[in-house]
Amino acid sequence: MKRALSIAVYRAGAASLAMRFAPAFVAGLALALAACKPDLNDRESRIEEARIVAIVAEPPEAKPGVPVTYKAVVASHDGPLDGADVRWDVCATPKLLTENGAVSPECLRDGVRPLAEPPPVGTTATGAILSDACALFGPDAPPGSFRPRDPDSTGGYYQPVRATWRSATAFARARVSCNLANAPADVTLEFNRRYVANENPRLGTLTARVDGELRPLDRLPAGRGIELAVGWEPRDAESYVALDPTTKSVVVRREAMRVSWYATAGSFETDRTGRAEGELDTFTNNVWFSGTEPGLARLWVVLRDSRGGSTYAVYTLSTVSP
Repeated sequence: MKRALSIAVYRAGAASLAMRFAPAFVAGLALALAACKPDLNDRESRIEEARIVAIVAEPPEAKPGVPVTYKAVVASHDGPLDGADVRWDVCATPKLLTENGAVSPECLRDGVRPLAEPPPVGTTATGAILSDACALFGPDAPPGSFRPRDPDSTGGYYQPVRATWRSATAFARARVSCNLANAPADVTLEFNRRYVANENPRLGTLTARVDGELRPLDRLPAGRGIELAVGWEPRDAESYVALDPTTKSVVVRREAMRVSWYATAGSFETDRTGRAEGELDTFTNNVWFSGTEPGLARLWVVLRDSRGGSTYAVYTLSTVSP
């Protein structure tokens, strides 16, 4: 049984909000350790100052009225900031069908309400899924109101949750268990009988290799390209049932998996890696280019599945003169 954390983070102001799941992930990486060091300008993976890199929740999928506990993962050069005074709100405004992005622009302004009463402050907060979440963000639109929302590619609907810390705003989307839309009665019965709510994945061990040789994380060579790999258990990429919108039948899908990489020093070959739902491999690779000077670097690895579940781990990498 999967344990721990869930949910994706969206950084306000981005042209494309950071955690919108694409239909497929990077299928694999051509790991060229001799490749040129990537440009550091505007790289999301570089931790230049303390900021929220993920919002995780337990459980990752819930029905309206069910409490969910959220945790903001605040990364800094000194490690996680567990005492940050994060303010929490739930977005109560659905985005218009003509608006791009994952949340309504009103959620950046006044279209929110406190996640709970009294309004919670801290890196962890608990609040119930809105009782009308499936009407606001799902298929249960009242008669004469706006058109029912379309599900994402996995058949899911999401309630935005806003976390504000210092001058930054981040959004998470809590997956809400709603009714099927436009499905025959027999298909709905079958779906309800077979569907299992999402659980959170778990990260495996992080490994580092140089020229194909395993190296301890506290003795990595400075000025080199280091192949990092992290994995998960096969059961963490869960199989689930979904409604095929074309045939109006229940089909079996498999979760895609994505890893976001963050570090306080050096740079990555790519900010995100992962596996598409058709790929059975249970690991993903990246290349971290360590700085030329020996020293310490904090590394955050955030694993997300395509139904909104997630978890994370923090590591300390130590580089030494080759």
